[in-house]
Amino acid sequence: MTKREEDLINKSSIQYPIRIRDGNYYPDESLQNIEYEIFYLDKGSVLFVIEDYEVKLTSGDVIFLQPETKHYMKKMPDQVPYHYYQLFFDSMVLGSEDDPCRRFFEGIRVSRYLNLIPELLFKIRNNSEHKNDFGHELTLKALLYDIVNYIVQTKQYVEISYPRQIYSSHSINAINSAIKYIHQHYKDQIMLKDLLELTSYSKSHFIRLFKKYVGLNFTDYINKYRIEKACLDLIYTQKNITEIGMENGFNTVQYFSTTFKYYMKCTPKQYQKNSRKIMSPTYDMTAN
Repeated sequence: MTKREEDLINKSSIQYPIRIRDGNYYPDESLQNIEYEIFYLDKGSVLFVIEDYEVKLTSGDVIFLQPETKHYMKKMPDQVPYHYYQLFFDSMVLGSEDDPCRRFFEGIRVSRYLNLIPELLFKIRNNSEHKNDFGHELTLKALLYDIVNYIVQTKQYVEISYPRQIYSSHSINAINSAIKYIHQHYKDQIMLKDLLELTSYSKSHFIRLFKKYVGLNFTDYINKYRIEKACLDLIYTQKNITEIGMENGFNTVQYFSTTFKYYMKCTPKQYQKNSRKIMSPTYDMTAN
């Protein structure tokens, strides 16, 4: 990896999971990012495939991709040169889990096709051009808030529900407590008995309720959450695969790799390599 690539990665961090790039080549193999992505086609036209649905994008089009949305660029027979910008981010950049801004964002479903005003499109281009400037972290985060604010003002979203919202029901409160405990202790060994002691439920009752309200059994939920955190480490840190696995609650690198491949359909190394490739700019990396 070149020094310039390292600098671009180090500009972001697991505490600041947001990055912007531009390019004139997009992979033609299926991608499945762990982050949200705002894709803005600045020039040209392309055939974008999202979850097996083809859509032709032209200059000025903007799409919003939810995490884990499968997508890729399909080369057209008469493909013309194109240029695009990408803004990747994790919702933790909007604050802690209890932050009202983050809770609101996680409780809405942003429209896939966005209509952004020229001023915001200019800010996207300008942020990408100045991504190595001092203080860029602040302006990039401000850009994200500006975009989200415009999406809300123009109602380019549908409300779903506040995730893990605390209702009056004792059952929901208990499951919320269990989820919060998992999020706080996912790096440690979490046993079912820990969650039973926390909720004061019997084993069978807790398992049934957790599955009902979360949609996953507690082991799958813990592993999936750990893998999501590991993905961010693979993108935003220089840690090796063993460190990342161990620091995210996996006892062995073999178990980490097996679990990672089950959820992400690739190895941690492949995911890291592909993420770095997406993140790296298209200019000559051997230049001064």
